[in-house]
Amino acid sequence: MTADTEGSSLVERVKGKAKGLAGSVLGDRALKHEGALHEGKADAIDDAERLEADAAQQAEEAALAERERELAHEREALEAEEAAEKRRAEIERRQAQEMAHAEQERTRREQAAEAEATAARRAAESDEARAQQEHATVEREAASLEAAADRARAEAELLEQAQHIEETK
Repeated sequence: MTADTEGSSLVERVKGKAKGLAGSVLGDRALKHEGALHEGKADAIDDAERLEADAAQQAEEAALAERERELAHEREALEAEEAAEKRRAEIERRQAQEMAHAEQERTRREQAAEAEATAARRAAESDEARAQQEHATVEREAASLEAAADRARAEAELLEQAQHIEETK
């Protein structure tokens, strides 16, 4: 209630009581009726003030309900953002795991390939050493056979000379 409406309601009520009392004392029905009209006006002013207060309260309640809806919407939006952020973080974590696994697998394969290459190189070196040994053995055998052949030729030549000498005798 504002000061103007409080005053006017009170003023109208006092006027109504005064005119009603004066009308009763003087027996003036019109004055008594005018007093009742002033009191009715005071009641109407009070009703209007109550209705305005109710309307203001309802407006405040509506504003509060709207604010609560806005806050609920903001809370939902924040929850959705948090959930999305958690999903993004989980995706990033999984990607990092997959990348680490892929890197481990690549490293394992590289090491296996290096081990295979080392084994192949050692096998080739071993084969080469064996081939060199075999070659040396074959050369020794060939040299030995050649020496035996030379001895056999020399012996054959000696035998031939001895036969030739025997024949000339």
